[in-house]
Amino acid sequence: MRCFPKKLSVPSGNMNDLSDEDLLIKLAEGERKALDILYLRHSGRVLSYALKRRLSQERAEDLLQIVFLQIYRKKHLYDPKHSALAWIYVITRSELKDYRNREIKDFLEWDDSLSQTSESSPILEQKDEAEALLQDLKPREQEILRLRYLDEMEYNEIAALLQESESNIRQIVSRSLKFLRGQKPKGVSK
Repeated sequence: MRCFPKKLSVPSGNMNDLSDEDLLIKLAEGERKALDILYLRHSGRVLSYALKRRLSQERAEDLLQIVFLQIYRKKHLYDPKHSALAWIYVITRSELKDYRNREIKDFLEWDDSLSQTSESSPILEQKDEAEALLQDLKPREQEILRLRYLDEMEYNEIAALLQESESNIRQIVSRSLKFLRGQKPKGVSK
């Protein structure tokens, strides 16, 4: 557990008046009420961030709970040299990425359970495996899948970047994923 120097100790008093940085220090010192105040201050921002990334209301609320659970779990890792809001944002972005990866994995596993064949869909757990799978695609399809899943760009962002319609990008992603589900990666042993 990280120990803060004495000079970083926050004086007791009305915790509502403390800065976010001071609240995170208090939280690391064991003051659980600090998390409640941080939640009241920033839960709306985290929820809005998730909704803007096209999560449903229910999934956005799930992510919100995960983010604040991680803030509590990682409270001892906060460095007061950095903005508390930036630290919360980093956790939020990381948890959103993990949440989406779990959704993709769950979808692929669910999709496999409905399949009539015994082969399972490839689950992209390692970048090497992902790159090996992408080699079976045309360069344009490789680029679009890299942008979508490795760079985590939204469909509308990819469409704007490549100057194509969003529906065309979605179709390319869908066709490419269907193709890849039937492939085994080159050079990767199972």
